Amino acid sequence: MDGYHLSVILWDYHEYVLKENNNRKISDYCEQLLASKNIILHGAPGTGKTYLAKNIAAELISNGKVNNINNLTETQRRQLGFVQFHPSYDYTDFVEGLRPASTIGGVVSFELKSGSFKRFVEQALNDLDSTYVFIIDEINRSEIARVFGELFFSIDPEYRGHKDGVYTQYANLHADPTEKFYVPENVYIIGTMNDIDRSVDTFDFAMRRRFTFLEITAQISAENMLANDTIKEILSHLNAAIIAPEVGLTKDYQIGASYFLKLDIGEETLEHLWETKLCPLLNDYFRGDHKASEKLAFLGRAYFAGVDE
Repeated sequence: MDGYHLSVILWDYHEYVLKENNNRKISDYCEQLLASKNIILHGAPGTGKTYLAKNIAAELISNGKVNNINNLTETQRRQLGFVQFHPSYDYTDFVEGLRPASTIGGVVSFELKSGSFKRFVEQALNDLDSTYVFIIDEINRSEIARVFGELFFSIDPEYRGHKDGVYTQYANLHADPTEKFYVPENVYIIGTMNDIDRSVDTFDFAMRRRFTFLEITAQISAENMLANDTIKEILSHLNAAIIAPEVGLTKDYQIGASYFLKLDIGEETLEHLWETKLCPLLNDYFRGDHKASEKLAFLGRAYFAGVDE
């Protein structure tokens, strides 16, 4: 790739970044969460979505006093819930289900146990003057409708705080079978997801309507997570090449700043990052592509060209 060709690619990418106007502040995301109750941060791998979600939660829980989860008090930390979805995660893990309790005479007994989200909501119901934020990492790696069940009604922003909620699937086993479940106004949900994760289950329209989707681009992650301008330029070179016609990928496949954190603070070399993390990831993108070697070489030249700029 000659210098002129690379310059054209970089200029086009620079114009694209300016047009996107991506550099949002944490307070901007908080405003979105307050308005919609449920948001999903989505984007390419390594864009710091989980890190950002935790810091959004910190700012909301602390009423704007801190925007880093590490600065929350012990009491405030209890107002933050976190789970990571995976293919075997289901309703009994999230809402409630029967769990083994004890063995008497060789016979296993079962009792009804609240799941992670139901326990969190129960805690929030006893503290309505405080803000509670529940983070669902990798939200699209589970079968969403199966995990939430009838709760898709309860998390709807229009029905938050309605005590006339829904019967759970195990309501007949409750001490009061007429008891209904609802999500109070002080509970907010943040989900994260990788757009290119091949193991994901797509959102059905009923669930999608209940979330506001906010894209976290590679450029946003660079501005939020990297301090070294030279490293930002190297990342920019690589991402410009990823969406170049010679490679043919979309921005969903661009590289997030998380991969560059050690390089940014001098704890990793450019070569080591390429050989151990970036090259294997990019190679996986091109699996089955007969031009894989050619495309990988093109990206390598763009990546290392950033050093000489």
